[in-house]
Amino acid sequence: MIIRLFFAILFFCSIPVMAQDKNVTIDVFPSMDAIAAGQSFDIAIRQNIREGWHTYWVNPGDSGEAMSITWQDIPNGIEISNIQEPTPYRIDYDPLVNFGHSGRPVFIQTITVNDDFKDESIILNGEAFWLVCADICIPESEKISLIMPVGNDGRAVNKDIFNAARSAMPTAVDWQTSLSKKDNDIILDVEVPAEFHNQMTDVEIFPYDWGVIQTTSAIIPDIRDDRVIFTAEAGDRDLNDLDVARFIIKTDIAAYDISTAVNGTIINDYGQSNSFLLIILFAFIGGLILNLMPCVFPVLSMKALSLVKLSDKEKSRMRASGLAYTAGIILSFLLIAGLLMLLKGAGETIGWGFQLQNPYVVTILATLLFLIGLNLFGVFEISGRFTAFGSSLTTGNDTKSSFYTGVLACLVATPCTAPFMASAIGYALTQPAIIGLSVFAVLGFGLAFPYLLLTYIPAVQKILPRPGAWMNIFKQALAFPMFASAIWLIWVLAQQAGDLSIIYILGLFTAILFVIWIYKITSSRFWRVGILALLFGLFIGYASILSPKNDMNYEPFDPVKLQQILTENPSQSVFVNMTAAWCITCLVNEQTSLSHSDVVKAFENSDILYMKGDWTNRDGDITKFLESYGRNGVPLYVYYQGANDTNVRPEPVLLPQILTPDIILNSIKILEKLNCVLLPFVLVLNCDILSLAKLFIA
Repeated sequence: MIIRLFFAILFFCSIPVMAQDKNVTIDVFPSMDAIAAGQSFDIAIRQNIREGWHTYWVNPGDSGEAMSITWQDIPNGIEISNIQEPTPYRIDYDPLVNFGHSGRPVFIQTITVNDDFKDESIILNGEAFWLVCADICIPESEKISLIMPVGNDGRAVNKDIFNAARSAMPTAVDWQTSLSKKDNDIILDVEVPAEFHNQMTDVEIFPYDWGVIQTTSAIIPDIRDDRVIFTAEAGDRDLNDLDVARFIIKTDIAAYDISTAVNGTIINDYGQSNSFLLIILFAFIGGLILNLMPCVFPVLSMKALSLVKLSDKEKSRMRASGLAYTAGIILSFLLIAGLLMLLKGAGETIGWGFQLQNPYVVTILATLLFLIGLNLFGVFEISGRFTAFGSSLTTGNDTKSSFYTGVLACLVATPCTAPFMASAIGYALTQPAIIGLSVFAVLGFGLAFPYLLLTYIPAVQKILPRPGAWMNIFKQALAFPMFASAIWLIWVLAQQAGDLSIIYILGLFTAILFVIWIYKITSSRFWRVGILALLFGLFIGYASILSPKNDMNYEPFDPVKLQQILTENPSQSVFVNMTAAWCITCLVNEQTSLSHSDVVKAFENSDILYMKGDWTNRDGDITKFLESYGRNGVPLYVYYQGANDTNVRPEPVLLPQILTPDIILNSIKILEKLNCVLLPFVLVLNCDILSLAKLFIA
């Protein structure tokens, strides 16, 4: 067993570390350089999307999620409008269609400053969230910030960006329109001015509301003297809950934003329409396909192996096991779906798999898959009184173990969206609870169906091979999809919580292996309790790294610009951070100290320019800068205090390699007051006897 543990550790140590840049970055541009109380200005939020990838419009189509922005601690007297989006384009994934953006789309929000706003500036901090997709989909986010002086009328800036952004948006028009449904068609009646008639022969229509029309439907325009009537296949949305609907009518020349009243006969035919039956079929097929996903297939295979051990005389146990497994899956799907519906009803913008947007859930799921993989690989076996409870939950063929194995199958299936599932889930989340939960129940039944079939039909059981040594080999082979899924979740976690989270979760995995090893070589309860306490402490330490941080804006290190500031702008203070992705001390300092809220505020209040040099790859300029301070490695922190009243800049100060927020704050505070620094283990620079006396008196 120790040899197996050694090779398991060797396997993990041999996995190469892969870095993945974000697929989307965000830029924020204001329309003015200053604003007066009682006025408004716009901000442009630009997505820079990697080639071959796309994000989603406000109505993503058959799947996806639009970008959202959460502004935190909005000052009193400030109002922020909804997001204005550019015109989308169709993204075809036969037989599905999505609506989204690529390239560098620009979104606009309007910020209004009330008349009674008294602050000298507007400081906004927020975070943008989006889903970016190519062959796979990845949730990403980025912190954004804005500082706008308030007091005097400003001048317009970033004109080219705003002109291009507004030209990419649909033009709002007040054409007379109406929307109705006849049989299985949606009819959009628009009174188009005569000069627009020649544009209406090649048209796309984008509804702002999901499910109004079928995304794959061909749009048929009927051009008449005073209007155009567009006919499209009706979607799954019940139009009774819409008073007003919005559409974009997109032509080769321009795009128009229209609002329309909903009238005519709206037929509510739940449970009777072909579309509902098709969705039910999609849900069942999607559940079946989930069994082939890397996370789920080993769970199904384990249950199938357990059937091999049962004799033909134990058919009642087999069937009870199949029913319990099915119940565990369906009830778990209903629980997750019910929670999702409640959160959406409360105004949350979330979708299927929403729990994976929480880094704590991702951590727990990755750890669970890692443990399952170790168990399958034979690193540890579930046995003994201490683990009897866990054994009773997921091993064996009794009804209780089968039920909880079904729960596990549902849990590990949630990261996946199989073909046919997107339409079924999207439909379910826009319907009344009874309809939506029915779809999710069928989805769960599809996932449980193969095992249920094995337990009930003897002819199918005969295809299972006889027990033998192959079972142990196959069981070990099933561990590798689990490990692969855990690695994928670690990568997801890094996108959510930063690169340092990889160190913590791999440390957690190492602690788990250590606990298993100690558990095997000693029977002392003291050792077990101590190691479990160590594991708990490590997990708490990991959790702390996921707590919200206030990322500080920085400029990339540029030696020419730094020298220019030091010589031409002596009043400007500069803090230089030399770091690298492979430097653990650097990453810890950034997470625990440089991102601390008090440090971020101090830099802002003191107008300190923060420059960061990334030495992850070779960089001659950074190497020379390090050598100029007698260093040959990172981290290096240098603080250049702005000039004092005599217009003389103090000597630069080197901070310790291990930082705390107090060390940074004290260095800034003392230098601002006395133009000197007195820190533990740091040489006193640019101080005379009088300055030191004043320091101690203060």
